[in-house]
Amino acid sequence: MKSRNPDPSPRGDQGFTLLEVLLAVMILAITVTVLLLQFSVALRASTTSQEVTRAMLHAKQKIEELKMADELAESAQSGTFGDGYEWETRIVPYTHEAAPEDEQAYKNLKIETFQLESIVKWRVGERVRQVAVTTLKTVRKKEWKQGNQFF
Repeated sequence: MKSRNPDPSPRGDQGFTLLEVLLAVMILAITVTVLLLQFSVALRASTTSQEVTRAMLHAKQKIEELKMADELAESAQSGTFGDGYEWETRIVPYTHEAAPEDEQAYKNLKIETFQLESIVKWRVGERVRQVAVTTLKTVRKKEWKQGNQFF
């Protein structure tokens, strides 16, 4: 019987050289290291995203509480949520940028505008992070509460 491989190479039974094995191990080690770093970055980004999302939900909640009020006055409040987040709210009168000839028209309006601001802070290690949500709300002036017309 004749052999199927008439010219066997002299390396056929020797296997891989030490250099080839070291090179393969080095490539494998670099690949695994890069993959682990990517997982670490993704995990950190996911954690940060979760923290910011929770803070935004808290900030929106506080803004909605302020928007539901029938009467507004200049004020500032602060407090904490049960999950380690702190909040501050501010209500300040909003001044419209108007030309000097329009200032009297704004004063005669039966409405006034307030800027509502909600700031939520939290700690990440030594750093303090925060998000802020701001909106405007227009309400009737106190002296015009009885009237039905705004202008």
